Amino acid sequence: MPANFTEEQRQDIREKLIASGYDLIREIGLKKMKVSVIAERVDIATGTFYHFFESKEAYVKALIDAQSEKLQEKLLAAMSLSGKLTAEQMIRILRDSFRTENNILMELTLDDWVWLKSHMTETGMFQKVRDEQEAARYLSYVEGIRQDLDIRIVINFFKTIYSMAQNRDTFIKEVFETNIDMIFDCIYSYAVQK
Repeated sequence: MPANFTEEQRQDIREKLIASGYDLIREIGLKKMKVSVIAERVDIATGTFYHFFESKEAYVKALIDAQSEKLQEKLLAAMSLSGKLTAEQMIRILRDSFRTENNILMELTLDDWVWLKSHMTETGMFQKVRDEQEAARYLSYVEGIRQDLDIRIVINFFKTIYSMAQNRDTFIKEVFETNIDMIFDCIYSYAVQK
């Protein structure tokens, strides 16, 4: 890191890089987003970008991780009152996390997903074990979950939502969010102890 950046400046640049990444994905897509374009958007030299992230892949991972951290913060805040979440609370928080303004993955095109899968598998994305561990962690926060729940079914519900988002242009726009709401209703119906 160049000596001429203070810790405050470094933090400010990093925050701008993250915010710009979300904007650029929405504007031009992940696949077309080049490091030079990211750096230009934040008004830094392309070489300076690499003082913050070793590659575009590391940068994209940071974008996704930042969103995951926000979700985790919301879950922990909701849990702070009673130590566990009700299934209704969890569904409400997760549904909110799948809105385009809160989840950049909902903005990705099919081409972007192909790029993501071909470049990010080594980071743990798209690996069954990681998906199952993450889902199990989230479910451990919730009381009233059925004992015989097959976590793979829940994971596939979420992947269905992402598949829908990739092909958003083929859906009827006016009811797209209602369809996603209905998937969350299915998740709730499946997951809750009867």
